Amino acid sequence: MSAEAALRVVIAGARTGIDPGAIARRAGGPERLLAAAPAALDRLGVPESLARELRRARRADVGAYRAELAETGTVCATVDELAYPAALRDLHDPPLAVFLRGALTAAQPPAPGNTVAIVGARRPTDAGLRIARRLAAFAGGGGVTVVSGMALGIDAAAHGGALDAGGPTIAVLGCGTDIAYPRRHRGLYERILEVGMVVSEYPPGTAPAPWRFPARNRLIAALAETLVVVEARARSGALITADHALDLGRDVVAVPGAAGSSAAAGTNGLIKAGAGLVEDEADLAVWLGLDEPVLHPPPTDDAARALLDRLSAAPAFPDEVAGPGAAGRTAALLSRLEVEGWLARDPAGRYTLARAWTPPASPPSTATAP
Repeated sequence: MSAEAALRVVIAGARTGIDPGAIARRAGGPERLLAAAPAALDRLGVPESLARELRRARRADVGAYRAELAETGTVCATVDELAYPAALRDLHDPPLAVFLRGALTAAQPPAPGNTVAIVGARRPTDAGLRIARRLAAFAGGGGVTVVSGMALGIDAAAHGGALDAGGPTIAVLGCGTDIAYPRRHRGLYERILEVGMVVSEYPPGTAPAPWRFPARNRLIAALAETLVVVEARARSGALITADHALDLGRDVVAVPGAAGSSAAAGTNGLIKAGAGLVEDEADLAVWLGLDEPVLHPPPTDDAARALLDRLSAAPAFPDEVAGPGAAGRTAALLSRLEVEGWLARDPAGRYTLARAWTPPASPPSTATAP
Protein backbone atom coordinates (compact mmCIF):
# COMPACT_ATOMS: atom_id res chain seq x y z
CA MET A 1 0.00 0.00 0.00
CA SER A 2 1.34 3.40 -0.95
CA ALA A 3 1.74 5.70 2.04
CA GLU A 4 0.96 8.67 -0.18
CA ALA A 5 -2.25 7.09 -1.52
CA ALA A 6 -3.38 6.11 1.99
CA LEU A 7 -2.83 9.63 3.25
CA ARG A 8 -4.71 11.14 0.29
CA VAL A 9 -7.72 8.97 1.11
CA VAL A 10 -7.49 9.93 4.80
CA ILE A 11 -7.40 13.64 3.83
CA ALA A 12 -10.51 13.16 1.71
CA GLY A 13 -12.28 11.45 4.57
CA ALA A 14 -11.28 14.21 7.00
CA ARG A 15 -12.79 16.86 4.75
CA THR A 16 -16.14 15.08 4.63
CA GLY A 17 -16.30 13.57 8.12
CA ILE A 18 -16.56 10.10 6.59
CA ASP A 19 -14.33 7.19 7.66
CA PRO A 20 -12.90 5.98 4.33
CA GLY A 21 -11.14 2.86 5.63
CA ALA A 22 -13.90 0.33 4.95
CA ILE A 23 -14.60 1.85 1.51
CA ALA A 24 -10.91 1.67 0.60
CA ARG A 25 -10.81 -2.01 1.56
CA ARG A 26 -13.89 -2.75 -0.57
CA ALA A 27 -12.23 -0.98 -3.48
CA GLY A 28 -9.10 -3.10 -3.15
CA GLY A 29 -6.91 -0.46 -1.54
CA PRO A 30 -6.39 3.32 -1.45
CA GLU A 31 -4.72 3.38 -4.88
CA ARG A 32 -7.73 1.76 -6.56
CA LEU A 33 -10.15 3.96 -4.68
CA LEU A 34 -8.35 7.11 -5.83
CA ALA A 35 -8.26 5.88 -9.42
CA ALA A 36 -11.87 4.67 -9.51
CA ALA A 37 -14.21 6.16 -12.10
CA PRO A 38 -17.47 7.82 -10.98
CA ALA A 39 -19.49 4.73 -11.91
CA ALA A 40 -17.20 2.49 -9.84
CA LEU A 41 -17.44 4.83 -6.85
CA ASP A 42 -21.22 4.76 -7.18
CA ARG A 43 -21.21 0.94 -7.13
CA LEU A 44 -19.06 1.06 -3.99
CA GLY A 45 -21.66 3.25 -2.31
CA VAL A 46 -19.33 6.23 -2.01
CA PRO A 47 -21.29 9.37 -1.06
CA GLU A 48 -21.02 12.23 -3.52
CA SER A 49 -19.28 14.44 -0.97
CA LEU A 50 -16.50 11.86 -0.50
CA ALA A 51 -16.27 11.19 -4.25
CA ARG A 52 -15.72 14.91 -4.79
CA GLU A 53 -13.01 15.07 -2.13
CA LEU A 54 -11.29 11.96 -3.51
CA ARG A 55 -10.95 13.76 -6.84
CA ARG A 56 -9.46 16.75 -5.04
CA ALA A 57 -7.17 14.49 -3.00
CA ARG A 58 -5.50 13.21 -6.16
CA ARG A 59 -3.86 16.65 -6.40
CA ALA A 60 -3.33 17.22 -2.66
CA ASP A 61 0.13 18.24 -1.49
CA VAL A 62 0.80 15.42 0.94
CA GLY A 63 4.18 16.83 1.93
CA ALA A 64 2.64 20.16 2.89
CA TYR A 65 -0.05 18.38 4.91
CA ARG A 66 2.57 16.45 6.89
CA ALA A 67 4.52 19.68 7.44
CA GLU A 68 1.42 21.39 8.82
CA LEU A 69 0.88 18.52 11.21
CA ALA A 70 4.52 18.60 12.32
CA GLU A 71 4.16 22.28 13.27
CA THR A 72 1.56 21.22 15.85
CA GLY A 73 3.70 18.35 17.13
CA THR A 74 1.57 15.74 15.39
CA VAL A 75 2.97 12.75 13.52
CA CYS A 76 0.90 11.01 10.85
CA ALA A 77 1.81 7.37 10.22
CA THR A 78 0.18 5.30 7.49
CA VAL A 79 -0.25 1.58 7.99
CA ASP A 80 3.01 0.54 6.31
CA GLU A 81 5.23 3.19 7.89
CA LEU A 82 7.64 2.56 10.77
CA ALA A 83 5.94 4.98 13.19
CA TYR A 84 2.63 3.14 12.84
CA PRO A 85 2.07 1.02 15.99
CA ALA A 86 2.66 -2.54 14.79
CA ALA A 87 0.00 -3.95 17.13
CA LEU A 88 -2.73 -2.14 15.20
CA ARG A 89 -1.92 -4.22 12.14
CA ASP A 90 -3.40 -7.22 14.00
CA LEU A 91 -6.85 -5.71 13.48
CA HIS A 92 -8.94 -6.95 10.58
CA ASP A 93 -9.73 -3.31 9.86
CA PRO A 94 -6.60 -1.35 10.84
CA PRO A 95 -6.82 2.41 10.31
CA LEU A 96 -5.27 3.58 7.03
CA ALA A 97 -3.33 6.07 9.14
CA VAL A 98 -3.04 7.14 12.76
CA PHE A 99 -2.18 10.51 14.22
CA LEU A 100 0.21 10.61 17.18
CA ARG A 101 1.06 13.45 19.52
CA GLY A 102 3.21 13.60 22.65
CA ALA A 103 6.62 12.70 24.03
CA LEU A 104 6.39 9.03 23.01
CA THR A 105 6.15 9.91 19.31
CA ALA A 106 9.93 10.38 19.35
CA ALA A 107 10.40 6.74 20.44
CA GLN A 108 9.54 3.40 18.92
CA PRO A 109 5.89 2.57 19.78
CA PRO A 110 5.78 0.20 22.78
CA ALA A 111 5.36 -3.49 21.99
CA PRO A 112 2.04 -5.06 23.09
CA GLY A 113 3.86 -7.25 25.62
CA ASN A 114 4.96 -4.17 27.53
CA THR A 115 1.53 -2.53 27.68
CA VAL A 116 -1.66 -3.03 29.63
CA ALA A 117 -5.05 -1.48 28.87
CA ILE A 118 -7.28 -0.49 31.80
CA VAL A 119 -10.88 0.48 31.04
CA GLY A 120 -14.21 0.60 32.79
CA ALA A 121 -17.22 2.60 33.84
CA ARG A 122 -17.62 6.32 33.25
CA ARG A 123 -19.57 6.60 36.51
CA PRO A 124 -17.70 4.22 38.81
CA THR A 125 -17.83 3.81 42.55
CA ASP A 126 -15.08 5.26 44.71
CA ALA A 127 -13.80 1.73 45.23
CA GLY A 128 -13.58 1.26 41.45
CA LEU A 129 -11.59 4.47 41.06
CA ARG A 130 -9.20 3.42 43.80
CA ILE A 131 -8.44 -0.01 42.35
CA ALA A 132 -8.02 1.39 38.82
CA ARG A 133 -5.54 3.97 40.08
CA ARG A 134 -3.68 1.39 42.17
CA LEU A 135 -3.36 -1.11 39.34
CA ALA A 136 -2.23 1.56 36.89
CA ALA A 137 0.31 2.94 39.36
CA PHE A 138 1.71 -0.54 39.92
CA ALA A 139 1.98 -1.22 36.17
CA GLY A 140 3.42 2.22 35.40
CA GLY A 141 5.90 1.98 38.24
CA GLY A 142 7.04 -1.35 36.81
CA GLY A 143 7.79 0.17 33.42
CA VAL A 144 4.61 -1.04 31.71
CA THR A 145 2.81 1.48 29.49
CA VAL A 146 -0.83 1.99 30.50
CA VAL A 147 -3.36 2.42 27.68
CA SER A 148 -6.86 3.80 28.10
CA GLY A 149 -9.37 6.14 26.48
CA MET A 150 -9.21 9.34 28.62
CA ALA A 151 -12.93 9.08 29.31
CA LEU A 152 -14.51 10.04 32.61
CA GLY A 153 -14.20 7.59 35.48
CA ILE A 154 -11.98 4.51 35.25
CA ASP A 155 -10.07 5.68 32.17
CA ALA A 156 -9.00 8.92 33.82
CA ALA A 157 -8.05 7.09 37.03
CA ALA A 158 -5.88 4.68 35.02
CA HIS A 159 -4.02 7.47 33.25
CA GLY A 160 -3.63 9.37 36.52
CA GLY A 161 -2.28 6.35 38.39
CA ALA A 162 0.33 5.68 35.73
CA LEU A 163 1.42 9.32 35.65
CA ASP A 164 1.63 9.54 39.44
CA ALA A 165 3.95 6.52 39.40
CA GLY A 166 6.18 8.17 36.80
CA GLY A 167 5.15 5.76 34.06
CA PRO A 168 4.15 6.48 30.46
CA THR A 169 0.55 6.27 29.34
CA ILE A 170 -1.25 6.31 25.99
CA ALA A 171 -4.72 7.81 25.48
CA VAL A 172 -6.69 6.61 22.46
CA LEU A 173 -9.13 9.34 21.46
CA GLY A 174 -12.45 9.35 19.65
CA CYS A 175 -11.64 12.76 18.19
CA GLY A 176 -8.63 14.60 16.77
CA THR A 177 -5.39 14.54 18.73
CA ASP A 178 -5.59 18.31 19.16
CA ILE A 179 -8.81 18.10 21.17
CA ALA A 180 -8.95 17.40 24.91
CA TYR A 181 -12.22 15.58 25.45
CA PRO A 182 -13.99 15.73 27.78
CA ARG A 183 -12.99 19.35 28.35
CA ARG A 184 -12.59 18.85 32.09
CA HIS A 185 -9.65 16.56 31.28
CA ARG A 186 -7.57 19.32 29.73
CA GLY A 187 -5.03 19.10 32.56
CA LEU A 188 -4.83 15.31 32.26
CA TYR A 189 -4.40 15.63 28.49
CA GLU A 190 -1.45 18.00 28.95
CA ARG A 191 0.17 15.65 31.48
CA ILE A 192 -0.16 12.74 29.07
CA LEU A 193 1.50 14.72 26.27
CA GLU A 194 4.48 15.47 28.53
CA VAL A 195 5.48 11.83 29.09
CA GLY A 196 3.15 9.73 26.96
CA MET A 197 1.13 9.99 23.80
CA VAL A 198 -2.37 10.53 22.44
CA VAL A 199 -3.43 8.44 19.45
CA SER A 200 -6.33 8.75 17.05
CA GLU A 201 -7.36 7.44 13.67
CA TYR A 202 -9.13 10.76 13.13
CA PRO A 203 -7.22 13.76 11.77
CA PRO A 204 -6.68 16.85 13.93
CA GLY A 205 -9.75 19.03 14.07
CA THR A 206 -12.14 16.06 14.08
CA ALA A 207 -14.84 16.71 16.67
CA PRO A 208 -15.93 13.95 19.06
CA ALA A 209 -19.03 12.03 17.96
CA PRO A 210 -20.86 9.18 19.73
CA TRP A 211 -20.09 6.58 17.05
CA ARG A 212 -16.35 7.29 17.16
CA PHE A 213 -15.88 6.05 20.72
CA PRO A 214 -16.98 2.42 20.17
CA ALA A 215 -14.82 2.43 17.02
CA ARG A 216 -11.73 3.60 18.92
CA ASN A 217 -12.17 0.80 21.47
CA ARG A 218 -10.69 -1.68 19.00
CA LEU A 219 -7.47 0.36 19.01
CA ILE A 220 -7.28 0.23 22.81
CA ALA A 221 -7.70 -3.56 22.68
CA ALA A 222 -5.04 -3.98 20.00
CA LEU A 223 -2.39 -1.83 21.67
CA ALA A 224 -2.12 -3.97 24.81
CA GLU A 225 -1.37 -7.62 25.43
CA THR A 226 -3.56 -7.62 28.55
CA LEU A 227 -6.88 -5.82 29.05
CA VAL A 228 -8.11 -5.09 32.58
CA VAL A 229 -11.79 -4.22 33.00
CA VAL A 230 -12.63 -2.39 36.24
CA GLU A 231 -16.35 -2.00 36.92
CA ALA A 232 -18.62 -2.40 33.91
CA ARG A 233 -22.36 -2.66 33.74
CA ALA A 234 -24.08 -5.30 31.64
CA ARG A 235 -24.17 -3.04 28.55
CA SER A 236 -20.93 -1.13 29.08
CA GLY A 237 -18.68 0.12 26.29
CA ALA A 238 -15.82 -1.55 28.15
CA LEU A 239 -17.33 -4.89 27.15
CA ILE A 240 -16.98 -3.88 23.48
CA THR A 241 -13.28 -3.40 24.15
CA ALA A 242 -13.16 -6.82 25.83
CA ASP A 243 -14.80 -8.43 22.78
CA HIS A 244 -12.19 -6.86 20.50
CA ALA A 245 -9.40 -8.04 22.80
CA LEU A 246 -10.71 -11.60 22.76
CA ASP A 247 -10.99 -11.54 18.97
CA LEU A 248 -7.33 -10.49 18.84
CA GLY A 249 -6.20 -13.22 21.21
CA ARG A 250 -5.29 -10.79 23.97
CA ASP A 251 -5.61 -11.66 27.66
CA VAL A 252 -8.75 -10.29 29.29
CA VAL A 253 -8.98 -9.97 33.07
CA ALA A 254 -11.53 -8.28 35.29
CA VAL A 255 -11.86 -6.92 38.80
CA PRO A 256 -14.76 -8.68 40.57
CA GLY A 257 -17.54 -6.77 42.22
CA ALA A 258 -20.24 -7.54 44.76
CA ALA A 259 -22.78 -10.17 43.76
CA GLY A 260 -25.92 -8.52 42.46
CA SER A 261 -24.27 -5.13 41.98
CA SER A 262 -25.36 -3.51 38.71
CA ALA A 263 -22.03 -1.64 38.60
CA ALA A 264 -20.19 -4.97 38.41
CA ALA A 265 -22.61 -7.00 36.28
CA GLY A 266 -20.36 -6.75 33.24
CA THR A 267 -17.11 -7.56 35.00
CA ASN A 268 -18.62 -10.44 36.97
CA GLY A 269 -20.06 -11.73 33.70
CA LEU A 270 -16.62 -11.66 32.09
CA ILE A 271 -15.17 -13.69 34.96
CA LYS A 272 -17.99 -16.24 34.72
CA ALA A 273 -17.25 -16.52 31.00
CA GLY A 274 -13.59 -17.33 31.68
CA ALA A 275 -11.78 -14.02 32.05
CA GLY A 276 -8.93 -13.85 34.56
CA LEU A 277 -9.64 -12.46 38.01
CA VAL A 278 -7.59 -9.56 39.34
CA GLU A 279 -8.21 -8.27 42.87
CA ASP A 280 -4.96 -6.47 43.56
CA GLU A 281 -1.43 -5.67 42.39
CA ALA A 282 -0.15 -9.16 43.16
CA ASP A 283 -2.73 -10.68 40.81
CA LEU A 284 -1.86 -8.20 38.06
CA ALA A 285 1.86 -8.90 38.50
CA VAL A 286 1.26 -12.49 37.37
CA TRP A 287 -0.42 -11.38 34.15
CA LEU A 288 2.18 -8.72 33.36
CA GLY A 289 5.22 -10.76 34.33
CA LEU A 290 6.26 -8.27 37.02
CA ASP A 291 7.68 -8.94 40.45
CA GLU A 292 5.08 -8.98 43.19
CA PRO A 293 4.73 -5.62 44.93
CA VAL A 294 6.60 -5.02 48.15
CA LEU A 295 4.00 -3.80 50.60
CA HIS A 296 4.53 -1.96 53.85
CA PRO A 297 2.98 -3.78 56.80
CA PRO A 298 -0.24 -2.29 58.15
CA PRO A 299 0.39 0.63 60.49
CA THR A 300 0.11 -0.21 64.16
CA ASP A 301 -0.37 3.26 65.63
CA ASP A 302 -3.93 4.22 66.47
CA ALA A 303 -3.83 7.58 64.67
CA ALA A 304 -2.83 6.03 61.32
CA ARG A 305 -5.37 3.23 61.65
CA ALA A 306 -8.14 5.68 62.49
CA LEU A 307 -7.23 7.81 59.47
CA LEU A 308 -7.30 4.80 57.13
CA ASP A 309 -10.65 3.76 58.60
CA ARG A 310 -11.99 7.24 57.85
CA LEU A 311 -10.72 7.25 54.27
CA SER A 312 -11.98 3.73 53.57
CA ALA A 313 -15.48 5.24 53.61
CA ALA A 314 -14.80 8.00 51.07
CA PRO A 315 -11.98 10.24 49.79
CA ALA A 316 -11.47 13.47 51.74
CA PHE A 317 -9.45 16.66 51.80
CA PRO A 318 -6.92 17.12 54.63
CA ASP A 319 -9.06 19.68 56.46
CA GLU A 320 -11.97 17.24 56.46
CA VAL A 321 -10.06 14.61 58.44
CA ALA A 322 -8.02 16.88 60.72
CA GLY A 323 -9.31 17.41 64.22
CA PRO A 324 -9.30 20.82 65.93
CA GLY A 325 -5.73 22.09 66.23
CA ALA A 326 -4.35 18.95 64.54
CA ALA A 327 -3.83 20.19 60.99
CA GLY A 328 -0.04 19.90 61.17
CA ARG A 329 -0.03 16.41 62.67
CA THR A 330 -2.66 15.23 60.20
CA ALA A 331 -0.70 16.60 57.23
CA ALA A 332 2.42 14.77 58.40
CA LEU A 333 0.47 11.55 58.89
CA LEU A 334 -1.13 11.83 55.45
CA SER A 335 2.30 12.32 53.89
CA ARG A 336 3.72 9.32 55.72
CA LEU A 337 0.89 7.04 54.64
CA GLU A 338 1.24 8.29 51.08
CA VAL A 339 4.96 7.47 51.04
CA GLU A 340 4.21 4.02 52.50
CA GLY A 341 1.78 3.35 49.66
CA TRP A 342 -1.43 3.38 51.67
CA LEU A 343 -2.80 6.65 50.32
CA ALA A 344 -2.91 8.49 47.00
CA ARG A 345 -4.51 11.70 45.80
CA ASP A 346 -7.30 11.78 43.25
CA PRO A 347 -7.57 14.43 40.48
CA ALA A 348 -9.48 16.73 42.85
CA GLY A 349 -6.66 16.60 45.41
CA ARG A 350 -8.52 14.46 47.91
CA TYR A 351 -6.74 11.69 49.78
CA THR A 352 -8.01 8.19 48.99
CA LEU A 353 -6.91 4.66 49.79
CA ALA A 354 -4.25 3.40 47.41
CA ARG A 355 -4.82 -0.22 48.35
CA ALA A 356 -7.25 -2.33 50.31
CA TRP A 357 -7.36 -1.63 54.01
CA THR A 358 -8.82 -4.02 56.52
CA PRO A 359 -8.34 -2.95 60.14
CA PRO A 360 -6.34 -5.58 62.00
CA ALA A 361 -8.38 -7.46 64.56
CA SER A 362 -8.02 -6.13 68.06
CA PRO A 363 -6.09 -8.49 70.35
CA PRO A 364 -8.29 -10.42 72.76
CA SER A 365 -8.73 -8.82 76.12
CA THR A 366 -6.64 -10.25 78.96
CA ALA A 367 -8.75 -8.67 81.64
CA THR A 368 -10.36 -11.10 84.11
CA ALA A 369 -13.98 -10.94 85.00
CA PRO A 370 -14.70 -9.37 88.37
